[in-house]
Amino acid sequence: MTTKSIIAPALLAFLFCCSFSSTAWAGSTTIKVALVTPDGSTWTETLRDMSREVKKQTGGEVNFKIYAGGVSGDELDVLRKMRANRVHAAGFSGVGLGVVLPEVRILEAPLLFNTYHEVDHVKEALFDEFSSAFEKKGFILLGFAEAGFVYFFSSQPLNQPDAIRSVKMWTWKGDPVAETFLKTFDITTYPLHLADVNTGLETGMIDSFYAPPLAAIAFQWYTRVKYMLDYPMVNSTGALLMNRRIFERLTPDQQQILRTTVKAYAKKLVDLTRKENAEALGVLSTAGIQAVAPGEDQITMFRSNAQKTYQKNIPDLYSQDLFDRVSGILKTYRSTRAEAAAE
Repeated sequence: MTTKSIIAPALLAFLFCCSFSSTAWAGSTTIKVALVTPDGSTWTETLRDMSREVKKQTGGEVNFKIYAGGVSGDELDVLRKMRANRVHAAGFSGVGLGVVLPEVRILEAPLLFNTYHEVDHVKEALFDEFSSAFEKKGFILLGFAEAGFVYFFSSQPLNQPDAIRSVKMWTWKGDPVAETFLKTFDITTYPLHLADVNTGLETGMIDSFYAPPLAAIAFQWYTRVKYMLDYPMVNSTGALLMNRRIFERLTPDQQQILRTTVKAYAKKLVDLTRKENAEALGVLSTAGIQAVAPGEDQITMFRSNAQKTYQKNIPDLYSQDLFDRVSGILKTYRSTRAEAAAE
């Protein structure tokens, strides 16, 4: 398994930024898609498969034109363009989604989810609620995706109680969830845009970062560190949003086809991301990245810090009611799974 062959899917939430523009003529609509992911990548090829399916389902009335490797600006730039009707849809990480709808960051609450099954269950349970909330903001939620579970990476081992407080950790500029969580560790953080992380690692401004395994490889950040703390902190979510005004120009049948097809291919991308994140762990090991497990005392500290993050984010991002409902959904789901396993 080569580094190049496993890059694409994780870019959806951590790297991916795509934009659509709609031009109608002679009864047809062409949706132009610009991607930062390269031609031949899993994401680009999956989008091509999806575009062919949409074209087939609409009898050729809705087409896609994909521009791989393009740049549409960062997520805030894309949101401004969407609101100005210059960009009609985009793929966002949880950071961008949270700018539009802060409560969606409940899906990235640290240490709230233990498994991918739990993530899927909560997303399915809340999909209609989030869809309605995004629509009120002027956006159509077409499908969720993700980058996968996030780990800490560093140039020094992080499995000692005080070691984690001595690092210089990158944090995504403008991400209140990561900033709040890392501050509870007393970690010195350096807010940077994604494009500046490599420079920060090269110059020594930072010596640590957090990322899913695939993203660590995709951005080549892993070449600057030696250790990965083998303890997933959060599931990095993502989604595809479309400008509601543009979506409503499609016929009802076309809208339904687009919703159904994108949701199905988003699920396919999630499955690919998870598979290739697992493969990425092997690539990191081969590259000499040492996975170190935290001690029990350290895990207790992580859990305590997560609780502090929840309380901080309840007034700032999501409500107590939403947090309690998600906690209840997870409690019921875990109980049902435990009962099924015991039978």
